[in-house]
Amino acid sequence: MTGAARERGIGRGIAQCLAEEGCAVAVNDLGADADGHALVAELRTLGVAAEYVAADVSDRSAVDAMIATVEDRLGPLDFVCSNAGVADWQSLLDVTEESFDRLVAVNLTGAFNVCQAATAAMVASGRRGRVVITSSVHVQMPFPEMAVYGATKGGLKGLVETMAIELAEHGITVNHIGPGWVQSFINDTSPSLQTDAEVAATLTLIPAGRPADPRELGRAVVYLCSADGEYVTGAYVRVDGGFVVGKY
Repeated sequence: MTGAARERGIGRGIAQCLAEEGCAVAVNDLGADADGHALVAELRTLGVAAEYVAADVSDRSAVDAMIATVEDRLGPLDFVCSNAGVADWQSLLDVTEESFDRLVAVNLTGAFNVCQAATAAMVASGRRGRVVITSSVHVQMPFPEMAVYGATKGGLKGLVETMAIELAEHGITVNHIGPGWVQSFINDTSPSLQTDAEVAATLTLIPAGRPADPRELGRAVVYLCSADGEYVTGAYVRVDGGFVVGKY
């Protein structure tokens, strides 16, 4: 479970929901060691095995080492949840090379690294595994000041669909979830959510009338990793309270 350590994060909600279903959970993040160890301690109180493994998903050698460590400590992989992501809000003309490279490295290259390494391990062990990637409503909805972020999420859609085709022969399903506005730390600096008036205006676009809790994304992942989701692959499960249909 990548990008899972930080409080009020989607990854943390996913990790909690999987642990509540009895799954052993490997928590990955970078620069959040205290949060990661605290989450692992919390998950272990549920009676499941849990480990924290720090690694930069954009570094392929670090990802390979992480997968090896996880399998050594927790056993062969059954599920991989690629959730690590970063966001910058910049108009197109203001996007810097540094920001572009960072977003692509974490959001797209990082997801590829994790999924390729994890599914190679699944194939080697003969596991009929599940892969779930966190994409975004940006797959369908363009947002000003998020051109690069949206492009990386669109790239994940193509990655998921091709992986689903290629890995079907190994019994591995591959899907992605699409969060909209989530009460997570990553949205704290969104320029459109800084005042009560801006928050109220955004809420008018969401038929559900509220942002999502990270655990609601976690429950969608539980479904995709469960026996109920066995026949679902190459799919996009939007968990947005109707945000997309409310706007369009």
